[in-house]
Amino acid sequence: MRAAVLYGPEDLRIEDVPIPSIADDEVLVRVNVIGICPSDVRIYKGIYAKKYFPYGKESYGLSGHEWSGEVVRVGKNVRDFSPGDRVIAEILVPCGVCRLCKKGMPNLCLKKKELLRGYAEYVAIPHRNLLKIPDNVEFEEAALSEPISVCLHANDLASPKPGDVVLIIGAGPMGLLNLQIFKSSGAMAIISDFLESRLEVARDLGADEVINPAKESVEERLRELTNGYGADIVIVSVGNKAAIEEAFKVVGPGGKVILFGASYPPTTIEIDPNVIHYKEVTVMGCTDHLPIHTENALKLLSRKMINVKKLITHVLPLEKLEEGFKLVENLVGLKKLIKP
Repeated sequence: MRAAVLYGPEDLRIEDVPIPSIADDEVLVRVNVIGICPSDVRIYKGIYAKKYFPYGKESYGLSGHEWSGEVVRVGKNVRDFSPGDRVIAEILVPCGVCRLCKKGMPNLCLKKKELLRGYAEYVAIPHRNLLKIPDNVEFEEAALSEPISVCLHANDLASPKPGDVVLIIGAGPMGLLNLQIFKSSGAMAIISDFLESRLEVARDLGADEVINPAKESVEERLRELTNGYGADIVIVSVGNKAAIEEAFKVVGPGGKVILFGASYPPTTIEIDPNVIHYKEVTVMGCTDHLPIHTENALKLLSRKMINVKKLITHVLPLEKLEEGFKLVENLVGLKKLIKP
């Protein structure tokens, strides 16, 4: 099969590698489409050097995890899937017995594994980690189930109430998914970004207000919209020092700041702790998701409660994966999909 292989930072090659064999409890899936995650770009550039795999042939498929596909073969112990089934994977495999797993936080399991290798024509997956795609959901839509699940986790952490004011900083694919999910909770959803093209998509997806920081002050505009109170919830959907610091300027009393986007390279932020103290601000991180979020992502897609088609701006063949990575890095368009 054809698969992406990484021999070193930015040394990506599409090569022929063996189709993976499957164990008795595994399923072989033909990948139909896979989305590029910013974490994949960091792998490609060497920022996560050898985090998931050694360089060379053993890196086949890379860190690809936003895929959907069709079952082509099942192990002899598999009864719940058959060739022809359309599927996605629950990629997180927690240990299930550690303190964090027992606390209901398997996304933070220190021993968790991730099912990757999606930048290839075929993947081998344990059947217990597969979910069937509803008949009315297309492969391209289903491939975004994992990003949606992460946004659902953020929504759970933030616990928005009808009437809350939510500011989302960053109108990239994840920001726009957060926009739709938080708006469905009954909140007033405001989004900010420097790119007018992204703000236009946000308008189409139902943003109550959009703000371009290059044209106006986010802090001043938000205070106008909220009678001086500020946002009840701020989702920082970009890993940017200035964006994180701005969140503490615009969050209102009793509000929450959710650090949703990872910051690379690692950075430090400067904030006045009195803002947190006197406003009783809650600061939270958000990483990965829980298994129920993946199931709910498919339900949202099936019920047409979330629109991902407006986010898909590029569909490229596997041979142009490197081009796709560079498009993501340069903020060209929105979601990029690869067709192996």
